[in-house]
Amino acid sequence: MTPTLDITGDVCPMTFVKVKMGLAKIAPSESLNVLLKGEALKNVISSLKAEGHMITKVVGREDIFLLVIKKGASGE
Repeated sequence: MTPTLDITGDVCPMTFVKVKMGLAKIAPSESLNVLLKGEALKNVISSLKAEGHMITKVVGREDIFLLVIKKGASGE
Protein backbone atom coordinates (compact mmCIF):
# COMPACT_ATOMS: atom_id res chain seq x y z
CA MET A 1 0.00 0.00 0.00
CA THR A 2 1.29 3.44 -0.95
CA PRO A 3 1.91 5.72 2.04
CA THR A 4 0.04 9.04 2.17
CA LEU A 5 1.39 12.28 3.58
CA ASP A 6 -1.08 15.07 4.42
CA ILE A 7 0.58 18.49 4.37
CA THR A 8 -2.57 20.53 3.78
CA GLY A 9 -2.00 22.39 7.05
CA ASP A 10 1.58 23.41 6.20
CA VAL A 11 3.04 26.32 4.23
CA CYS A 12 6.24 26.73 2.22
CA PRO A 13 9.04 25.96 2.86
CA MET A 14 7.82 23.30 5.31
CA THR A 15 5.74 21.63 2.60
CA PHE A 16 8.80 20.53 0.65
CA VAL A 17 10.75 19.66 3.81
CA LYS A 18 7.98 17.28 4.90
CA VAL A 19 7.74 15.73 1.42
CA LYS A 20 11.50 15.09 1.47
CA MET A 21 11.16 13.46 4.90
CA GLY A 22 8.35 11.26 3.55
CA LEU A 23 10.42 10.26 0.53
CA ALA A 24 13.36 9.34 2.79
CA LYS A 25 11.18 6.60 4.32
CA ILE A 26 10.57 4.77 1.03
CA ALA A 27 12.82 2.93 -1.41
CA PRO A 28 13.76 4.26 -4.86
CA SER A 29 11.05 3.60 -7.47
CA GLU A 30 8.35 3.38 -4.78
CA SER A 31 5.55 5.94 -4.66
CA LEU A 32 4.33 8.44 -2.10
CA ASN A 33 0.90 10.09 -2.12
CA VAL A 34 0.89 13.69 -0.92
CA LEU A 35 -2.17 15.80 -0.09
CA LEU A 36 -1.41 19.51 -0.33
CA LYS A 37 -3.02 22.87 -0.98
CA GLY A 38 -2.87 24.55 -4.36
CA GLU A 39 -0.60 27.34 -3.15
CA ALA A 40 2.23 24.83 -2.54
CA LEU A 41 1.64 22.72 -5.65
CA LYS A 42 3.87 24.54 -8.16
CA ASN A 43 6.87 24.90 -5.82
CA VAL A 44 6.73 21.33 -4.55
CA ILE A 45 6.48 19.90 -8.08
CA SER A 46 9.40 21.96 -9.41
CA SER A 47 11.58 21.08 -6.40
CA LEU A 48 10.79 17.36 -6.73
CA LYS A 49 11.61 17.33 -10.44
CA ALA A 50 14.89 19.15 -9.77
CA GLU A 51 15.84 16.36 -7.37
CA GLY A 52 15.10 13.60 -9.90
CA HIS A 53 11.67 12.45 -8.72
CA MET A 54 8.76 11.86 -11.08
CA ILE A 55 5.22 13.14 -10.66
CA THR A 56 2.94 10.38 -11.91
CA LYS A 57 -0.43 11.92 -11.06
CA VAL A 58 -1.98 15.21 -9.98
CA VAL A 59 -5.67 15.28 -9.06
CA GLY A 60 -7.37 18.35 -7.64
CA ARG A 61 -10.62 19.04 -5.87
CA GLU A 62 -11.27 22.67 -4.92
CA ASP A 63 -7.96 23.79 -3.36
CA ILE A 64 -6.71 20.35 -2.23
CA PHE A 65 -4.56 18.25 -4.53
CA LEU A 66 -3.33 14.67 -4.51
CA LEU A 67 0.18 14.37 -5.85
CA VAL A 68 1.59 10.91 -6.58
CA ILE A 69 5.39 10.94 -6.54
CA LYS A 70 7.66 8.17 -7.76
CA LYS A 71 10.95 8.40 -5.89
CA GLY A 72 13.97 8.83 -8.12
CA ALA A 73 16.93 6.49 -7.90
CA SER A 74 19.25 9.10 -6.40
CA GLY A 75 16.65 11.19 -4.56
CA GLU A 76 16.61 11.21 -0.79
